[in-house]
Amino acid sequence: MSAPPVPERCLAAAVLQGLGVVCASTALSDPGWLLVMVAGQNYVYGAAYILHQGFNLTEPGAHQLLHPSGLRLLLLLTACCYVSVLLGLSAFLLDFLGTRYMGIRRRMGILLPPVLHLTTVLSSATTVAICTYLYVLLYHEVHFQVIKLPVNTLSFGESYYFAIFASLGAIAATGFSFSYARRYQKETVTFTSTTEETSPLLQEPETPNPPGEYG
Repeated sequence: MSAPPVPERCLAAAVLQGLGVVCASTALSDPGWLLVMVAGQNYVYGAAYILHQGFNLTEPGAHQLLHPSGLRLLLLLTACCYVSVLLGLSAFLLDFLGTRYMGIRRRMGILLPPVLHLTTVLSSATTVAICTYLYVLLYHEVHFQVIKLPVNTLSFGESYYFAIFASLGAIAATGFSFSYARRYQKETVTFTSTTEETSPLLQEPETPNPPGEYG
């Protein structure tokens, strides 16, 4: 039986997820998630900050604005970034290389890439939500300082927007992957049914005519 007339890879989902992985990696490596200036001092908070602190969740000094609870959220943000990169890269490889049917059951191979794309969306959206919540916490901290705005400033850094782009890329890739999985499954079932109906007719041997009687 020949293969169904549908490619075993979804390049549209692979390209979009690849762009999402690039954005997520850039957001992870760039330290600028939240940019704060208080009393003339600049603070930059992000994934690189908690890595530089050696995962120390205790407050390093009274001048720091983030309390231990905020540092725990920053650690969770960093973990979600790593998860997004790993899951997104796995989904990209399955869609781009077409390895979904190598050594795994066909139905599991159809469902695996969309599930990976969907979990990448969840982890990427979690990083954006955590950063937004940290922005709210720091906003109250900055406003309650002795020196009021506009001397004190708080803004999102470029990593926050890279994380948003990574989420959007993962969402689009998930839509393409689920659509492709449904199309592939439908085409495979149709192709299998057609093959089973036509194959016996093509392979049916011809019965020779019985020999005639000579009188």
